[in-house]
Amino acid sequence: MQSEIPFSQINYAALALSVAITNALAMGVLLGVLAIGLSNALLGAAAGLVTFGVFFISFLTVLYYPRIIARKRARELERNLIPAIQQLLIEIKSGVTLFNAMASVSQDYGEVSKEFKKIVVKMNSGIHELDALSEVTEANPSKSFRKALWQISNALKVGSNLSGVLENQVTVLTRERIDQIRRYGQELSPWTMMYMMAAVIMPSIGVAMLIVIMGFLSFSLPRVVLAALWIFLAVFQLFFMNLVASRRPAI
Repeated sequence: MQSEIPFSQINYAALALSVAITNALAMGVLLGVLAIGLSNALLGAAAGLVTFGVFFISFLTVLYYPRIIARKRARELERNLIPAIQQLLIEIKSGVTLFNAMASVSQDYGEVSKEFKKIVVKMNSGIHELDALSEVTEANPSKSFRKALWQISNALKVGSNLSGVLENQVTVLTRERIDQIRRYGQELSPWTMMYMMAAVIMPSIGVAMLIVIMGFLSFSLPRVVLAALWIFLAVFQLFFMNLVASRRPAI
């Protein structure tokens, strides 16, 4: 629901299973044909293991995909959440109704505007504002956004001052964002040290030691070793950049 994938859980699990079976069969047939064509018994024996691995990895990848989408949506929602709540607060303090305030926020704020637009559309279709807020809250992947919508719903239920609730939400969200940025800055130092060790220092020292040892043994360093090192460094750098980017707070 939070990933907005139009499938029920059972149907999506069936889809993941069918994709995994298709990929496994395709890989099994390909390896089988290669084994027969090359008359390679070892390749034929490995075909079953590789086919099972492809099935397992494909199944888990498709099952995990909605979480990736939900996490991406959450980051996009939290990016513009604070300015959207601030505008909502300004509108409410100016005497604008909650419906009109949410309608004004339903544009110019990316994914946040889409969520408020859903609430406005539901209310226009005759759904009570509390029910509309509840439905959108349940399908929202952002914990901070859900908390803000819950606070608005609770304020409407008990009849408390909505502007005070929104002002408190802005303060809390701003404090949380500052804490996230501070923690991210503290995490960068050990990650940078790890990157320097794994991608710069260790490969340089390792290659130098290999060259010296090979020189003493009167052997030349195989090119395949250097090629494997370059591939490892490229994969590691891509992994490291994605890891750092995934931990960066949405600002």
